[in-house]
Amino acid sequence: METKIDARIFEQLIEDAKTEEDEKRKIELLKEACHMYGGDLLSDLSGEDWVVLEGIYYKNQYTEALKAICEWQMAHGEYEETIRLCAPACEMYPFDEWQAVRIECYMALKRYKEAMQEYEETSKLFFEELGVSPSDRMLEQFEIMSSRMNYKPQELKQIKNRLKEEDEKAGAFYCSLPSFRDSYRLISRIIERNGQSVFLMLCSITNGKGQPMENEEKLRAMSIELHHALQHCLRKGDSYTKYSPSQFLALLLGTDKESCRIIYDRVTRYFSREHKSWAQYLEFYVSSVVEVKPEESDIKFDKKE
Repeated sequence: METKIDARIFEQLIEDAKTEEDEKRKIELLKEACHMYGGDLLSDLSGEDWVVLEGIYYKNQYTEALKAICEWQMAHGEYEETIRLCAPACEMYPFDEWQAVRIECYMALKRYKEAMQEYEETSKLFFEELGVSPSDRMLEQFEIMSSRMNYKPQELKQIKNRLKEEDEKAGAFYCSLPSFRDSYRLISRIIERNGQSVFLMLCSITNGKGQPMENEEKLRAMSIELHHALQHCLRKGDSYTKYSPSQFLALLLGTDKESCRIIYDRVTRYFSREHKSWAQYLEFYVSSVVEVKPEESDIKFDKKE
């Protein structure tokens, strides 16, 4: 029986492209190979060492092929095709920054709003999943986009409507890490003048012994539940963000040290309402945004108190 193995066909297309002298035909061969590529090799056997090594090999081949295609097409002004071709790569490997190629193409087509949307979605992904900022290349693209964005003058009422939350939810306000950082800096300035009490709370998921949780599946489930607990238990005027896969930060406005303990208890009860044992996996630290007594600046809450 005649059989065909997609991995071998993919590999042969890459090899044929390397020996092809005609540039256009070479790009066509690489495109055919990229269209065949469907992501990680034999995902059901991902624990096997040989599968991991082969998978890395094929991914590198795919990456080099796609890079060569993008460079050739962009040099020939084929930006639309490049945007479409990079879409699967962005989905399969969202942290490899193929979005930067798409942004560059949008900018070349003067479609700055679409470029800005691609940037915002990517930066949100990086901050929420990895806790890191986009690369220098993407930041540079952002500056260029911002300088070229043309907004027509609008009435203040229209601007206010655009600034409002699209889907206002009950409970605390969740924001991305960059937005949370800006809020923290602004609030720090405000309370220097009005003397309002504001605390920063760090909520960490541990393995129950104060060490990082290594079970990724359990950590993912607990992280989702802690997200819901903070939104439900904090007040509407409070804000919070995901700092890392196992940590959340919250800004507690108009509160004091005693109230922080009450908030801690409330969040813990909600977090462990379905799994009582989960309470032991949470650690809380709070610190006043404006430090008064350095020796009292950091306060830790735990169940043993």
